Amino acid sequence: MSNKITCVMSIISLSLLLFLALTVALICFYPYTYDFTTSPKITRTQSGAAGDPINLVFVGTQAQIMQSFHQAGWLIPDPITLQTSAKIAADSLAHKPYPTAPVSHLYAFGRVQDLAFEKPSNDVQNREHIRLWKTGTRIGGQLVWIGQASYDSGIELSGTTHLPTHHIAPPVDLERNAVGDDLEKTGLVTEEVDAAFTAPILYARNGGGDYYESDGDVLVITYAHAPIQFMQQEGMIAQLKDGFFLFYDTLETSLLLAVAVGIMGFSLVVVGGAVLRWLFQKFGVAILLSTYSFGKKILRTERYDNDAHSIRSH
Repeated sequence: MSNKITCVMSIISLSLLLFLALTVALICFYPYTYDFTTSPKITRTQSGAAGDPINLVFVGTQAQIMQSFHQAGWLIPDPITLQTSAKIAADSLAHKPYPTAPVSHLYAFGRVQDLAFEKPSNDVQNREHIRLWKTGTRIGGQLVWIGQASYDSGIELSGTTHLPTHHIAPPVDLERNAVGDDLEKTGLVTEEVDAAFTAPILYARNGGGDYYESDGDVLVITYAHAPIQFMQQEGMIAQLKDGFFLFYDTLETSLLLAVAVGIMGFSLVVVGGAVLRWLFQKFGVAILLSTYSFGKKILRTERYDNDAHSIRSH
């Protein structure tokens, strides 16, 4: 009975591993239909290295955007100077708040951000912030902006400027959604919809070496009164992708869940290896004998054909 239970559990474990692998492959290689195909997909550092991913789009005027962030309680960062850099370093060591701490420069369209906002926190090391760039294009007569939002979760010295800069938390989709939630509460936003932007990103690094992951969607926040149509993903693939990244984001933010999944994953690999060994031990000899017999039969057939051909030739 014990051997049967072990066998069943092994087969289930192997099936789960195969299902996970197929799910990841399907999510990553599915031919999505994307919006904003001419827009930059990631920001760049001053040296041209890959920065943080674009994950928001705004449709509206600069005044509308600034008013909504102001009403949501977000602030405009201080410029980067030696004084503000010294202050952010000192406040970081003391874990003090700095509500208007500078935001480092990232580039899109060959220029630094046109606007930036941050949400005050009790510790300058941890904060929500966003950068925005004008795209020069319009939808329904309204100006389109692209945005990059992330959550800072620590401070280090930049490898390029040698000034204090922040780490970003890996699940950038969570900060994208947090920005949308804050702006929606102001009542100034007409509509918020998700639109497919890039292929899902399971693992990538920005110019500072920080790891991030994303479902590849942008949140489109519009202030226009006329509805705007976007390529929204629907059906089983969209639900599968949403469910997978919901779990992935939760895994990134929960140490207990991460440990539990790590243990379970290790167990699946061990058990999966055991079931493969069991299958080989159970059927491997039979498969080898069958292959050997089949090979001998082919050789005999070829030898008979060659002999028959030789007799006919004479």
